[in-house]
Amino acid sequence: SLVPSSSQPGPGCLLCSVMYFYPAQIQLRWFQGQQELSGHVVATDVVPERDWTHQLLVLLENPGR
Repeated sequence: SLVPSSSQPGPGCLLCSVMYFYPAQIQLRWFQGQQELSGHVVATDVVPERDWTHQLLVLLENPGR
């Protein structure tokens, strides 16, 4: 989802919410066309849920820059 930036004009951030996955090992990568976007990526730790699944939030800051 797109998260607007309150401090900067233009594109805000892209947020990927990965929910209810099992097992806990996961890799999430951002791409623009064929190019991987690795800068300005912030991720939470994998969070365990009570039902043995997990969740993860990954934010790509200023994807257009």
